Amino acid sequence: MVAAASVMAALSAGVLAQDINFQPAIYRFGSLPTLPAMAVGGGEVLLDAAVDARGVVTTVTELRVTPPFASLFADAVRGWLFRPAKDLELPAPSHVMVAVLVRPPALAVPSTLGEPPHDVAVPRPDVPVPISMIAPAQPPHALRSGVVLIEARVDTGGHVTRVHVLHSAPPYDGAAQDAAEKWTFRAARLRGTPIPSVAYLVFGFPEIVTAN
Repeated sequence: MVAAASVMAALSAGVLAQDINFQPAIYRFGSLPTLPAMAVGGGEVLLDAAVDARGVVTTVTELRVTPPFASLFADAVRGWLFRPAKDLELPAPSHVMVAVLVRPPALAVPSTLGEPPHDVAVPRPDVPVPISMIAPAQPPHALRSGVVLIEARVDTGGHVTRVHVLHSAPPYDGAAQDAAEKWTFRAARLRGTPIPSVAYLVFGFPEIVTAN
């Protein structure tokens, strides 16, 4: 009886998700910033990009910040363009999660340098919110900085089901993909129902710094 009830609940959730009939906004193009050369630590940034029915970003709200990265990436996201979301088959305004994780430089000094990330606003229920943000490995022999943008498909359980590199920065693409696949999220909800969603993950790899 318990198993049958679980199956029925899962089927009901699937039917409700289909009834929502929502397609998220999809990134079309936009630039990424260059990492500041003088940053001594890494950081996390969460941004909520409000996208109108034309696919234009109208506002960017900082949810989690780490100076100096928050303003740097927020300024870049303001210039992004999207294929607009569709709700009940019609173009609709929506919100997009952009999550940034910048590795700390490989310093031969204590790793406590730099400011820790802190939350400054509460995320909306209709965007997927990272619960675990796995840092990418540093590829061996990679010395210059790079920034990789990944589109991550997130299911109704908050698991990443597919990743796709949108902005490449060899040799960091593979490390960014491997990390992105391990992230978990609080699933997006629309009208009270968990829905599949899309998040945009940015991985920053600073130039390697050594102390002589």
